[in-house]
Amino acid sequence: MNVQQFTDNEDRFARQYVYDDAIVVAADLDVTDADVDVLGDTVIVVRPDGEQFELSVPATPTHAFIRNGVLTIEMEAQA
Repeated sequence: MNVQQFTDNEDRFARQYVYDDAIVVAADLDVTDADVDVLGDTVIVVRPDGEQFELSVPATPTHAFIRNGVLTIEMEAQA
């Protein structure tokens, strides 16, 4: 699923920021201890209870992490 579908289905907050050289997506997952991995254009989040989210993003992420319950995905802007 993509980030918009994820937030709509789960009633979560997400915002996309577009800059000249980067796109940043921030989503409030309300989980502080989760593993984040990137596989191609998919970000995989695994919570401690085993629940897993797979989010498709529009470009290959350069960085993805969770801090204070917010998932941040950074991507290069498309030229």
